[in-house]
Amino acid sequence: MKKVAFWAVLLSVCVFAASAQALTVTGLETETVGRAWETSQFFLRMEALTGVAVEAHGVTDLQEYEQMLEQMLEGEIPADVLFKANLTREQEYALLDAGAIVDLAPLIDTYMPNLSALLEENPEWRETIALEDGRIASLPLINRTERQVCVWIHTGWLEKLGLEMPETVDELTQTLAVIRDSDANGNGEHDEVAADLTGVYEMRWLLPYFGIVADDYNLARDAQGNLVFAPELPEYRDFIALLKSWMEQGILREDAFTALHSAQALSSEEEEVAHSGILVSLVPYTQVPAEEAVQYDALLMPGPDGQTRWRDLLGEVFTGCFAVTSACQDPGQALAWVDALYAEEGAVLAYAGVEGEDYAVDADGRWSFLTGGLRNVETIRSEVLMYTGTAMPGLYPSDFMASVNSEVDEHVMAQSERVRAVSERVTPAYALDAQAQRRADELAQTLGALVDEGIAKFATGEVEWTDENYEAWLQTLRDAGSEELVALFEGA
Repeated sequence: MKKVAFWAVLLSVCVFAASAQALTVTGLETETVGRAWETSQFFLRMEALTGVAVEAHGVTDLQEYEQMLEQMLEGEIPADVLFKANLTREQEYALLDAGAIVDLAPLIDTYMPNLSALLEENPEWRETIALEDGRIASLPLINRTERQVCVWIHTGWLEKLGLEMPETVDELTQTLAVIRDSDANGNGEHDEVAADLTGVYEMRWLLPYFGIVADDYNLARDAQGNLVFAPELPEYRDFIALLKSWMEQGILREDAFTALHSAQALSSEEEEVAHSGILVSLVPYTQVPAEEAVQYDALLMPGPDGQTRWRDLLGEVFTGCFAVTSACQDPGQALAWVDALYAEEGAVLAYAGVEGEDYAVDADGRWSFLTGGLRNVETIRSEVLMYTGTAMPGLYPSDFMASVNSEVDEHVMAQSERVRAVSERVTPAYALDAQAQRRADELAQTLGALVDEGIAKFATGEVEWTDENYEAWLQTLRDAGSEELVALFEGA
C-alpha cells in the first residue's frame, strides 16, 4: 500500500473506530526484542487495513505468561484474543475443555477467506492444526520456506587459516583446534571460541554428523527405520564422547554447560568482531555482528552411512500462535482481523512495514529497509514490525522476502535452504490423541532433564566415562519411561 493511500485509509478508520469497542489483545513477546505492543505501529496499521481497533499488551516474562494461562483455566480471562499465543498442544486441550478459548473449526470458513483458501489448497495443514476430535484451538504460522536451525561455521576464518571445509567429525575437531589456537578475528587478543555452543540443546544439533536425527522427545530412527529412544543408539555414545573430548581440549567454553549464552560479539562495546568458529542458531546474526554473518555457512556433513540428513524443527505449519478467548463478544471480528495476515498485503505489513515509510522497492523489484539517523533495521523491527520474537500467526510472504536487497539475508536464506533440502521429521506432527499426548509430554519433561544431565556429567567428567556408568545411565532412562515413550508413538 502506498504512503498517501495508506494514511488516508488510516485517518478514516480512526474516525470510525473511535466509536467502536476495541479488540483487546495479549500474548507472549520475547523480552530481548524490545517491542512495546502498546506503542507498536503494527497494530495501528492493522487497524487501517482491517477496520478493527486494537488495545494490545504483550507479556515479556515467560513465567508470568504461563501463570496467566493457568489463571484462564479458573475463569480469569485477560483479553479477547491471544496473539503470539505460544500454546502447546496440551494447553490447547486444557483451555478448550475449560471453556477459556473458543473452538475455531466452525468459524474459519465463514470469517477467514484467506486462511480457508490456504487450507483448501493444502488439506494436510488443516489436519495439523486440528485436534484429534476435530476442534481447532489456535491458528498457525504458515511458512513454505521456513528457516532452519543450523550449525554455522566461519568460512572466512577457514580461508584465512588455510583450512578446508570439514567433512567428518575428526576433520571438524582438527579444524576447531586450529581456530582455538589462532587470532582468527585479527583483534590481537586470544578470544576466539572454537565451538560457541551453550547448553545441551545447541550441542544436540551435532547429532546429524553421527547419523542421528532426534526430536525434542529424544526420539530417532535406527538404520532399519524403527523408532528408538536416541541415547540407546551406539552412535549417541560417540556423540557424548566427542563433547567430552572437546571439553578436555578447550574447544568448548569452560562454562558451556552452565552459561545461558555468551553472545560475545553482540555484548561487546569496544569492537564489532566475531568470536565464534561454529555456533548454532536460526540466523548467525543473533550472535555475531551482521556484517560478519555472510562469512558463516551452514555446516552440512554426512553421517557414518554417507547420508546427509537434518532435523526439520518447525515444519511448514507452526501451531499455537493465535486463539480467541471466551471473553470475546465478536469472535468473527477477531478472526477477520487476523485473517489479514494470511494474505500477502497483511503479511508484508508484519514483515516489512509500509512501502515508502519503512522500505523501498528499486527498479529491479528488490526491496530494502529505509534507514538513517537513529532509525536502523533493529528499531524498525521493534517499533513497526511484529515477526521477530515469539512466533506470530499468519503467512510468511516467501516471494516478497526472497526479493530483499540484503547480502546478509540473501546469504542466510540460501544457506537455510540447503539445510531444508535434507531436513526431515522423526514423527508426524500431533500423531497422538489427547491422553497419549499428555503422557508423552510428562515423559518428555522427565526424560529430557535426565538426558541433558547425563550428557553434561559425562562431558565435564563429573561422572567417570566407563561402560558400567553409561549402561547405568541408559537403565535410569528406561526406568523413567523411555521405552514407554517409544511405545506411545509406535502405537500412533
